[in-house]
Amino acid sequence: TAGVPSRGFSVLQGNDGNIRKFSIHGVDASQYPFPRSHTCFNRIDLPDYKSKEELHERLKIAVSTSATGFDME
Repeated sequence: TAGVPSRGFSVLQGNDGNIRKFSIHGVDASQYPFPRSHTCFNRIDLPDYKSKEELHERLKIAVSTSATGFDME
């Protein structure tokens, strides 16, 4: 579904109906400059930024320009 289950992330399901924990994966920022979501796998790929400030700026850009930034698969 599009939301978090009422019993929380511990019972989050993948696209196959099986419980699949939410995860964050670090990726190479030179290859993927913005965060990417994999909604079928309950995963976010988060680039390895050099600073919290860069992370903050990239997240702001990605969320505000979803058509070109925050990539959903």
